[in-house]
Amino acid sequence: MGLIGGSLGYQILRRVAGGGGGRGAAMDGSVYATRSKLEVLLGAGVWDAIRGRTVVDFGCGEGEEAVEMASRGAAAVVGVDIQSRMLDIARARAERAGVADRCRFVEVHDGRADVIVSVDAFEHFDDPAAMLRLMHGMLAPGGKVLVSFGPTWYHPLGGHLFSVFPWAHLLFTERALIRWRSDFKTDGATRFREVAGGLNQMTIGRFERIVAASPLRFASFEAVPIRKLHRLSNRLTREVTTAIVRCTLVAREPAAAA
Repeated sequence: MGLIGGSLGYQILRRVAGGGGGRGAAMDGSVYATRSKLEVLLGAGVWDAIRGRTVVDFGCGEGEEAVEMASRGAAAVVGVDIQSRMLDIARARAERAGVADRCRFVEVHDGRADVIVSVDAFEHFDDPAAMLRLMHGMLAPGGKVLVSFGPTWYHPLGGHLFSVFPWAHLLFTERALIRWRSDFKTDGATRFREVAGGLNQMTIGRFERIVAASPLRFASFEAVPIRKLHRLSNRLTREVTTAIVRCTLVAREPAAAA
């Protein structure tokens, strides 16, 4: 994918973007300055969904959402993340908030949960199908997975760091974009999926196919449109007009015996 590559693509990116990342003010997190990120991404019903329940925050990062859920009614919250540095920050955050007795942060969780929450993660997982299988194994009977992620790949800023302007990640080749990134990042990444946090080029259609092949199914699904493009948003245009995907997943019913 990408039309402009080689030295030309690299030089254009250097001229347009310089030595910094993309996304700009439109995705700087300011929307959460006065509102709960969980409520914005999952809807106001998230608090009823977690109240009095055991919750796994899958990909908890620094624990901000896990601590908020413990503070707003969850009986217990287990934050799961593979980055131990993040877990140390999360534990300190829970201590400061006075909810350390209801929050636990681990790299691997082998228990069950009534609710699993995943925000801003499915566009980053290297193996999203495997993550769905892990989530299924953590669900208690009757449990559910609350998912929100985005921007998806065909969103104007779906390239995250590489979206130096709208759809730049589609206009330039992966090699040109990675070469430009190497000017200010020194981790040796050679592919989108190798950058910090990973970037798996997740589209809405691909996510639907992955779920269809998983032990989970959609109980609800919403492609939330970009506000300025909501009038243009429909089934045909959703890949380029969707801001985030929001859905609830539950375990599939076992096949009936023959």
